Amino acid sequence: MKALLDEGVPKAVARLLQEKALNVSRFPNDWKGLRNGELLRRLIDGGYDCLITCDKNLIFQQDTRERGISIIVLPGQDVVMLRAIAESIVTAVAKVRPDSPLFIQHDGAISRFRARSRQKK
Repeated sequence: MKALLDEGVPKAVARLLQEKALNVSRFPNDWKGLRNGELLRRLIDGGYDCLITCDKNLIFQQDTRERGISIIVLPGQDVVMLRAIAESIVTAVAKVRPDSPLFIQHDGAISRFRARSRQKK
């Protein structure tokens, strides 16, 4: 799986995950400030399968299922905390699917987003 770290994820996390044999890239400088829809389009065009983000609202704002992009939501941007849950991030990358985004908690617990929560009333 080819993953991209979102703009808000510290750059040091890319190196940390690459050391754990993940195919993960840092956020390209020329993509900074893109709206989420355009970002997802560029992910697809770039051959990415997964976005690792701290943006908890992304899955409510965009339907990533239709685009075939998997989403992993991190609990925050603190590098020390992210280093402590690095193994959980690796596990999440192996488990994530486009139809079921994953959330990682501060303690490293991984939970699935419930798709029915997205349904409009």
